[in-house]
Amino acid sequence: EVQFRPYRTDDFITRLYYETPRLTVLNQTWVLKARVNDSERNPNLSCKRTLSFQLILKSKINSPMECSFLLLEGPYDDVKIHPVIYHFVFSNENNETDYMALPIVDSVECNKLLAAKNINLRLFIFQIQK
Repeated sequence: EVQFRPYRTDDFITRLYYETPRLTVLNQTWVLKARVNDSERNPNLSCKRTLSFQLILKSKINSPMECSFLLLEGPYDDVKIHPVIYHFVFSNENNETDYMALPIVDSVECNKLLAAKNINLRLFIFQIQK
């Protein structure tokens, strides 16, 4: 289970983003980052809100690591997420995924997540053996 915590950038016009503490999965250290409306300039002026996330490998690895991963709702949340499995090959040179849309059902569900102090989700990572 991961917990996204809200942070703000140091820009002149601050932007809200979310980040998890470091977590250990598959004997590697990972971090998840999330942003609102793909960091548009004024997401507060939009009635349609989205969250996108990025998975980052913080550990150094000896060989490329092919993984599948997905995010699901947390244990006590009632937010509706459609499960989507993402694939990525992590290496020391390519250690972070692109930002991918969190598959939330609609903008109302996204607003429920944003209204909470922290966002609790479950992360599943599977290593693909060749």
